[in-house]
Amino acid sequence: MASINPAVNQWIGQMADASQVVAYYAYQCLQEEVFHAGRPGAEEEQAALAKVLGDALVAQAKPGQGESGAASFRNNAFLTAAATASVQFEHPARVRSNLARLLGYIPHEDSVPPLASALRDLEAREMARQALERHPSERATGALIAALDSAGPTFCVGVVNSLAKRKGANAAAALRKAAADKQPEVRTAALLALADIPDPAHDAIIEKALEGAPQPERRTLHIARARLAEALRAAGNETAAARIYHAILAGDAPEPQKNAARLGLKA
Repeated sequence: MASINPAVNQWIGQMADASQVVAYYAYQCLQEEVFHAGRPGAEEEQAALAKVLGDALVAQAKPGQGESGAASFRNNAFLTAAATASVQFEHPARVRSNLARLLGYIPHEDSVPPLASALRDLEAREMARQALERHPSERATGALIAALDSAGPTFCVGVVNSLAKRKGANAAAALRKAAADKQPEVRTAALLALADIPDPAHDAIIEKALEGAPQPERRTLHIARARLAEALRAAGNETAAARIYHAILAGDAPEPQKNAARLGLKA
């Protein structure tokens, strides 16, 4: 395995420095190392750097570390139990977020496992999601699909939006599953994502979702249906697009979507 700059570990620690100048300089130094390793033919260097950054991202605190906050609620049994049950990381949240961002710049397979683990870190998972979104590996797609079961609709909506940019059969299948999610925010985001994939079968999914949907959601679904028709037309499937346009005109879609259907039929 290729050797890395011995200052890398020092810079990782300095990102937690109380001085913003020191912390930012350390991040910039690490970023330069990552960008340099990203050049073609530097796979060994990428793997070595991904291991160091990845290990730091998921490193848990050693005995005696990460316990200063617990002292403030030492007499509270509930908070003490919660703190004991939760993972105590070696590095603070802002450092872990920076590490996830840096790993996202390394196009090597070895950067995916620590990012996938960080999806379970409530303080760093958003940056890990964004890093996986732009990673070329199919394993990154798998990690994002697994993250659809995470807690919190806002984060899951972000995962759906990341999968929408990944493309591919696995991502599309995950989006179709998310289109039936119990959380309306997740469900709507998945249906909008499916609307951009020129597959005629997605119209049946959107049509089914329209049945009994509350008014705010119905408006978004009508928009998704019009978008799907246009995506099909742009992809050359004019027959499927025309069928959806006629269905929009025959239904209770708002006037803007009906106008879009009329324009689509004339195109």
